[in-house]
Amino acid sequence: MSTDLYWLSRIINAEAGAESYKGKVAVGNVIMNRVNSNEFPDTVKGVIFEYYQGIPQFSPVAEGTIYNTPDADSIAAAKEALSGSKPVGNCTYFFNPAKSAGNWIVKNKIYVTRIGNHVFYK
Repeated sequence: MSTDLYWLSRIINAEAGAESYKGKVAVGNVIMNRVNSNEFPDTVKGVIFEYYQGIPQFSPVAEGTIYNTPDADSIAAAKEALSGSKPVGNCTYFFNPAKSAGNWIVKNKIYVTRIGNHVFYK
C-alpha cells in the first residue's frame, strides 16, 4: 500500500466511517484538493497532520482515531479519491455541524453542498 493510500484511507475512516460511500470519497476529495493547492502541504500525510496555531486541522489527529485500521469501504474511497474522483469539486473544507460550529469556515468560505453529516465549502 502506498503512503498516500495508507494515510488517506485512515483519515477517511476516522472522519467519515459512518458516512455513505459518496461521503467517504468526498472527504478524500477535500484532502486531495488540499494536496494540490498552494495553500496547504503538498502530501497527503502533510495535509492530515497540519497544525494551524497549535491546533490540528483534523480532529482525528487530536483524538488519535487517525491510527485506527480503515475498513474496506474507506480504502476503496481513498483509491477513488486518489484517482481523481471529485464529488465535491474544488472544496477544501468540510465539517460536521453536529460536532463543530465551523464558525471560521462558515464566515470565510463558500458553502457548496451537504453529504450525510458533513457540509463542504470552497
